[in-house]
Order: sequence, then C-alpha cells, then structure tokens
Amino acid sequence: MVNNFSHYFVDDKTKQHKDISFDFVFKGQKYHFKTQDGVFSKSQIDDGSLFLVETALKQNLNGCGLDLGCGYGAISVLVASNANVNMTACDINERAVQLANENFQANKINANAIISNVGDSVQKNDYDFVITNPPIRVGNAILFKFFEDSYQKLRVGGAFYAVLRKKQGAETYIKKIKSIYDNCEILDKHKGYVIIKSIKK
Repeated sequence: MVNNFSHYFVDDKTKQHKDISFDFVFKGQKYHFKTQDGVFSKSQIDDGSLFLVETALKQNLNGCGLDLGCGYGAISVLVASNANVNMTACDINERAVQLANENFQANKINANAIISNVGDSVQKNDYDFVITNPPIRVGNAILFKFFEDSYQKLRVGGAFYAVLRKKQGAETYIKKIKSIYDNCEILDKHKGYVIIKSIKK
C-alpha cells in the first residue's frame, strides 16, 4: 500500500523527483502551483478538492483554519485567498510540506505548512475550522485518525469540512464522523462527491 500511495507517507529522500508546475484560475484569479512526481494530483487541482473549497467558501469561513493532509497546499491557497482566514497546513510527507510553503509564498498566501502525522504536531482546541480531502485509499485506520484528530483540533463551535466519495465508502465514513461529533450535515453532492460539515459542540 505504501508504494502505491507514497504521497501519503514519509518521503523517500533517496529518490529524485521531477519538478512540475501549472497555473490555475479560480474566481477570476490566477494561481501558480509547483508540484513534483509522487504528490497527489500533481498536474492539476483534483475535482474533489475544488468542490470542497467551493462549498466550504459558501459557509463564510473566518478565523483560524487547519488543512489536514495538505499535499502541495492547493486547498489552503484557494481558501486563504478567498476568505478572511489564517491557515495552518500539515502533511506527513516532508516534500509535500516544502512544496506547500513554496506555493504559499508564490501566491502571497497567509499560511504555514508543517510536517505532522495527521494532527499529531498540531495544537489542540485551537482552530475555527478544519478542512480536508482525506486519503480514502489508505484504509480506515488512517482515515478514522483524520476524523478524530479534526475533532481534537477544533474549538467548541468549530466546523469540520471534508469531501468524501460515494463509491469509496462515504456512508461508512459519515457514520464514523457522526459517532465522533454527534452530528454530520451533507452540504452538497456532485458527480459522486459528498461534502460534509460537522460542528464540535
């Protein structure tokens, strides 16, 4: 599993990785992203992340946000540039974190990325919202940690936003999220993607 989804795990520093870059226009603004071989959705922003950002922005995000499993930082870049928020981003992959920080600087984004095994290195009870496109294919143990860590990092009244895919077990994950938060609202659905919101009470 690690070999198939290496971008979710600690980076192998012995490998050389080819730099990739692309431009992306969102809400009339042009963004530039640097990525590399071996990171998730290396040549474009994936549909799930884009749908998540579009839906979450309709919730009038504000305050401090946490991007769990940030990859090269696309979600944080789009959220921070379109809402009055300060973003912290984290990923277990050191190379992804470096790329995210480079992309924050290139796009003049108020955000910082850190290395963390899901939320292990992140302050608890410190965020107004948590947002994630979780790595569905890595298995329930890691996915459930995403959901549990999101709850721990939120302030009371804070919101958790995630994109799930119906064909990849969305119903199962919604049940798990409900067991943690005691609530889970489906904000929108599109082409097999489901955007959920839960509130820490």
